Amino acid sequence: MRLVSLLVYSLQWLAIAASPTLLGLFVGAALSLQSGQFNSLTIIAWGVVGFIIGGFWAERIRKRVGISEFFGRLAGARDIPKKR
Repeated sequence: MRLVSLLVYSLQWLAIAASPTLLGLFVGAALSLQSGQFNSLTIIAWGVVGFIIGGFWAERIRKRVGISEFFGRLAGARDIPKKR
């Protein structure tokens, strides 16, 4: 059971780190296409920068709030106000 909880915890950490990684990949693709020639090294470099930023962000969340509590807050957030 400990292995399963470690797997879930790792996947949650990766989910937090994935959003800046995807943003970095999109920025790299935009810069690569803007230069006129498609350069995959630019896209990979920006993706790595995004993953490093995402890793720091995920560690900050893990130390301050906790990853499970962070996702619990996201899932429990009320998007629609109650009617009165």
